[in-house]
Amino acid sequence: MKMFSLKNLSLLLLLLIVAGCGYHNPNMLPPDKQGRIVKLYVPLWANPTNELRLASDIHNGLQDWLGQSKQFTLVNSSGEADYVLNGKINSVSYTGRAYDAKDRALALIATLSTGYTLTDTRTGKSAWQSGFALTETYSLQTDAHKKQALDTLVDKLAEDIYIRLYSAISRYEKNKARLKN
Repeated sequence: MKMFSLKNLSLLLLLLIVAGCGYHNPNMLPPDKQGRIVKLYVPLWANPTNELRLASDIHNGLQDWLGQSKQFTLVNSSGEADYVLNGKINSVSYTGRAYDAKDRALALIATLSTGYTLTDTRTGKSAWQSGFALTETYSLQTDAHKKQALDTLVDKLAEDIYIRLYSAISRYEKNKARLKN
């Protein structure tokens, strides 16, 4: 019985070694394999909506997420930066999600629509552009739920930008280097 278990364990270990997917966390690579550190400036985004603190909340969320990365150094001006991440809050809307018998809304869907551009400060060219909308459902029981929904949307936006940004810069710089040669 022990021999059978040992064979199974050996086979399982062999399969785990062979089937490794190659995934790695770029923040855990040794410094010599992480690539260059990108200096990034993130100004306050334009906010034509009625949500007063939304632009500063997004700015703070981006600072928090990007500040975690070893690939980025956040700087205080565009003159110090390799890239500038400009953005605009296009809209915030609240649509009905659930209603009671008297047609009163019980829950809403908050939608945050943004657009942003990453600009190479050396060339003035756009390195990456994106825009999308995020949604979050919340209850109308208290105003705190609306604030919580917006906070969740802001965090999702900042995380999404953080996840996509380094690969977008890497692609842009590889293409730029290829065009030089």
